Amino acid sequence: MIIDAGRVALGKMIKGETVNAFTYIDVGDGMDSSSASQTTLDHSVLLERKSATPEIVGNILIYSVDFTGSQLGSNKISELGIFNALTGGDMLSRVTFNSIGPLAADETISFTFRLEVV
Repeated sequence: MIIDAGRVALGKMIKGETVNAFTYIDVGDGMDSSSASQTTLDHSVLLERKSATPEIVGNILIYSVDFTGSQLGSNKISELGIFNALTGGDMLSRVTFNSIGPLAADETISFTFRLEVV
């Protein structure tokens, strides 16, 4: 779901205003449905958001990101958000999924997030 703040930022980009690029991914353990007015994840489990520059294929933005068990700690994850700042900033999109984890410190989990602009 594209969040309200993400829609406003996209509108500003179309208008030609400068907006920080949405190149940071955060994960958390929230389980509720995404709300258009939401501005953050329910509960981030990362110490720092991870940088991820999307690939553009036609009208689809494709984000790819990997996390190790040591980055996630002993947490399970069930939500992912895309942001335009390392801390704070605007959230473009949030999705929830069935809980994953916890991972062993040396295990890696990969996410591919596709955002179609229509």
